[in-house]
Amino acid sequence: MAVFLEPDSLLEFTREVFQSCGAPEAEAAIVADHLVTANLLGYDTHGVIRIPQYVADIGSGTIRPGAPMTVERETATTAVLDCGWNFGQVGGLRAIEIAMAKARQFHTSTVLARRSNHAGRLGTFTQRAAEEGFLALAACNSPIHGHFVLPWGGREGRLATNPISFAVPMDSYPPLLADFSTAETSEGSIRLHRNLGKDLPPGTIVDADGQPSTDPSKFYGPPRGVILPFGGGKGYRGYALGLLVEILGGILAGSSITVEQPGNGLGFIVVDISSFLEREQFSALMLELRDYVKSSLPAPGCSEVMLPGEPDFCRRQERLRTWVPVDETTWDQIRAAAGAVGVEWRGACRAVEQT
Repeated sequence: MAVFLEPDSLLEFTREVFQSCGAPEAEAAIVADHLVTANLLGYDTHGVIRIPQYVADIGSGTIRPGAPMTVERETATTAVLDCGWNFGQVGGLRAIEIAMAKARQFHTSTVLARRSNHAGRLGTFTQRAAEEGFLALAACNSPIHGHFVLPWGGREGRLATNPISFAVPMDSYPPLLADFSTAETSEGSIRLHRNLGKDLPPGTIVDADGQPSTDPSKFYGPPRGVILPFGGGKGYRGYALGLLVEILGGILAGSSITVEQPGNGLGFIVVDISSFLEREQFSALMLELRDYVKSSLPAPGCSEVMLPGEPDFCRRQERLRTWVPVDETTWDQIRAAAGAVGVEWRGACRAVEQT
C-alpha cells in the first residue's frame, strides 16, 4: 500500500511538524521545502522519510533549531561557516548564499560549512546556484558515525556515502544537475528498501562477515554490514572520490574524520561563468552540447538520451499532477513522529495498492 499526498498539504504539514518542535517559522519552511522538493524530484530517500529522524534529533538536542551561525574564517573568496548544529538544510542554504555573493564580486568562491546536521539532498544547493547563473560544485561528508562505506581493499567502513553534486545553467532549460553518492547506494536508499520490503540490487552491500547480500536488514544488523564504494570491480574510483569529498567537506574546514559527532560537512565551489566568456556564448555552447549529446540514437529500451537532472525535473512535473507517493511503513512512522509533537495530517491523500 502506498499513500499519495497532495504536495501543498505535505509542505504545510512538514513545516508545522518542525515548528511544533521549536523551529523558527523561516527555518521550518526551509527544511519543509527541501524535503518535499526532494520527494517531488524522486529523491524519496532524502524527502519526508527524514521527518522521524529530524524530530528525534531535535528531541535529543542533536539538531538545534534557531541556533546562530557564524563565519569563523573569511577572505575575499573563501569562508568557513560554523552552523552551530542547526538544521543542515538551513546551514547549507546560508553557505551557498555566501558563496554566490562572493562569486558575484570576485568571480569565484569556496565556502565550507561545519557543525551542520544532516543536509539532505545535496543537489538542492548546486541547483540554487545554477538557477542564479553560476556553475557550482558541492561535496558532503559525514563523521565517524556515518562510516558505512568500505575503503577499497578493506573489511570495515571508513568513509560515509559522501555525495558529490554539480550544476550548470542551461538558460531556457532546467540546469544540468548531477547529484550522486560515491558509494554504490545511500543509507537512505537502504532504509527505503527496508520499509518497502524489497531486496537491494546485487553488489550494493556486504554483511558483517564480508559476504555479499541483497537483504537490507543485513546492513542494519546487528552486527552492521557495510556499503561498497561505487564502481563494482573498479570501486577504487568511487573510493578515491569519497576521499576527495572527505577533504573538501571536512578536513579543509578543520574537522577530523575520526571525531564522534553528528551531521555533515559541506564544501561549495561557485564559479561566475562571465569571468571566462560572455554569457550568450556560454549559453550557445551549452545548448550545442545538449543537442549533440541528445542526438545519439537511444539504446534498446530507452526512448531518448537524457542529461543529468532531466529525469528528475520530468518526475517533478508528474508528481505535481499525481501527488507524492509514500509507502505505508514510512507514512506510519511519519504520522507517529508528527503525533508526538501534536501535529496531525489534515490534507488530501489517497491510498493505492502497490504491485
